[in-house]
Amino acid sequence: MTEQDAYIQKMEAEQREATARFREIEAQADLADSEDSLDVLTGVRGFNDDVNRELQALRRADQKDWERVKDGAEKARGRFREHLDRAGTRWEELREGYRRQREAELKELGAQMDGWIAAHERTRAEDSLLTREELDFITRGLKTAGALLDNLRHAHGHAWKTARDQYEANWRELQERSRRIRAEGAQEEAGASPS
Repeated sequence: MTEQDAYIQKMEAEQREATARFREIEAQADLADSEDSLDVLTGVRGFNDDVNRELQALRRADQKDWERVKDGAEKARGRFREHLDRAGTRWEELREGYRRQREAELKELGAQMDGWIAAHERTRAEDSLLTREELDFITRGLKTAGALLDNLRHAHGHAWKTARDQYEANWRELQERSRRIRAEGAQEEAGASPS
């Protein structure tokens, strides 16, 4: 095997590794069902194709063109890896942003819950806008949402999509319950107000 053949094999192996990493990011972005996450991959496919074309040119290059074609392949590989690193970083930022947004929503609902509990304790169960069962349900729901959010932090691939879907379903149920509670409380207050 010539030194050039060995070099080409090394580059092809590195390219297969980089392409596998790209496919993993691409699969994660597809699972996210989001425009932003798919935009992360813009251009990376093209740079991957550039490297593959340069590798083919390297295989066909004769001795006098070898260094020039080799430099082109190295530059293409560098651009691909740079864009791949950016895509990986951007995808992690999108995942982290999603998680932080959900944590903020959870904290906000937790703060509302603290207020409801304080109102409940102040006015006792029979005078409260919330029944003890409603408080218990929402408390359990908040704990479950926190656990699901923690699971989301550590999940990848299809497990991340499943964890996200579970979180979203739990969150919708919590939101619906809190809307009903507020609506019932407003009706009770309106009924108690003198006309």
